Amino acid sequence: MSQENKNLEKLLKDLNTNIITLSKITALTFRKDSLFKGKETKNEQIEALEELKLPDDIIALIIDSTVESVRALRSMRKAKAKKTQTAEPEKTEVQDKQ
Repeated sequence: MSQENKNLEKLLKDLNTNIITLSKITALTFRKDSLFKGKETKNEQIEALEELKLPDDIIALIIDSTVESVRALRSMRKAKAKKTQTAEPEKTEVQDKQ
């Protein structure tokens, strides 16, 4: 494959990714109220938008925040989840039988 074809293929993949993201944002616009219903905090809103697999910069735009804030909240949530997992003792076969 020539370099020109490789470049064209990359551009088409990028365009496809952008079209998919734009489609998700357009769909979100129509259901934003229902998606965020009962989700008052930025963290809850980020969780809802993560399910759509949107990039951090788009999530930040939607919730009127910064990319750094989105990343920080995700990181804190991930660390908290990891801490919770390690704090819970693993069941052993002996515990299961009791």
